Amino acid sequence: MVFWRGRRRKKLLQTPLDDAMRAELHRAAPLCASVPGNLRARHEGTTRVLLAGKHFEGAGGLELTDAMKLAIAGQAALLQLREGADYYPDLDTILVYPDAFVVPNVEVDPGGHVVHEGPDERAGESWQRGVVVISWQDARRESRRRDGYNVILHEFAHQLDDQSGEADGTPLLPHDLTGRWAESFQAAFERHQRDLRRGRHVLYDENAAESPTEFFATTIELFFEYPGDMKREFADVYAVVAAYLEIDPATWSG
Repeated sequence: MVFWRGRRRKKLLQTPLDDAMRAELHRAAPLCASVPGNLRARHEGTTRVLLAGKHFEGAGGLELTDAMKLAIAGQAALLQLREGADYYPDLDTILVYPDAFVVPNVEVDPGGHVVHEGPDERAGESWQRGVVVISWQDARRESRRRDGYNVILHEFAHQLDDQSGEADGTPLLPHDLTGRWAESFQAAFERHQRDLRRGRHVLYDENAAESPTEFFATTIELFFEYPGDMKREFADVYAVVAAYLEIDPATWSG
């Protein structure tokens, strides 16, 4: 069974998108159109692997179309272009709502006391139990423009984070990156928190200061959305992420 699954994946990786699919993906997600020629075949093959290997499901009355699935898979594939990529092995289902969805939220202080309880509106979630949840309204809007926000990249970054067994802002890394990653991310996280307290201009948003895992997911958004700015302002973080993903979006056109 594993043998046949491996053969099917290999065939998918070698199958480019047809012209209509490519045009639709580039229209819906211009970031995918900027993937350079030497990575284009790998990106399109990886997109096919995700489309074939993950279960996409509409929720909240959404009629999920092939174009929606393509836009999500194409952007999720950007995080899986490195050699030996594993294509989100713990992820089974991508659940897509028509717009932001409401979840119960309980905030607890360090003493264990509930300080806030009530509904919370979300554009996306990533569960360790094999599910990514996406608001299509937010995904569609953010996929078409570069504004530092991309819910697809953000939630799939959480999937990478979870692979280490703990959501701590550190995905599974090659040994030679482990020390550099910890040092550069910790320094950048503390700098961002300090800059927020002092009211300075920040590249990251306030949500990124909540925890290392949110800082990492936001880093992935900025790595693709504002690669030049990130490379200038957080050179060490940019370098380790580029080494981990084996890509350099600052050199891409578009």
